[in-house]
Amino acid sequence: MTVGPQPRRWSRVAGYTMMASAGIGAAAYPTPSVQAATGPLVYLWATFLAVGGALAAFGAATDRWIGELLGLPLLSASFGAYAVVLASTVSMASVVAALALGGFGLLLWGRWRDVAVVRLEATRQAE
Repeated sequence: MTVGPQPRRWSRVAGYTMMASAGIGAAAYPTPSVQAATGPLVYLWATFLAVGGALAAFGAATDRWIGELLGLPLLSASFGAYAVVLASTVSMASVVAALALGGFGLLLWGRWRDVAVVRLEATRQAE
């Protein structure tokens, strides 16, 4: 049985929408440890999460590469920033969480590279 692109696409839409929602929540209710470590930059990371998630969700929902191409770097940077802040607390639980968030950020970066290849191919075929 072959699974078509629809289930994968809608799972990405749901995931990106959850990330955008997390960004809105992080801006409204910043984590005290992150806010203490980064000051007002906590709102920048939350904005990256919200805007990146919204752009990527839109791109996945409409099956257009441009949304993910623009949103994924913001998401990756946001997860990377949260990972660094968590790792800096040097408690074992925080380091474990930092590894998970950092790994997820790298997966998003890899997805961005895949979308960039699609963009290059689409541009080449349009010529």
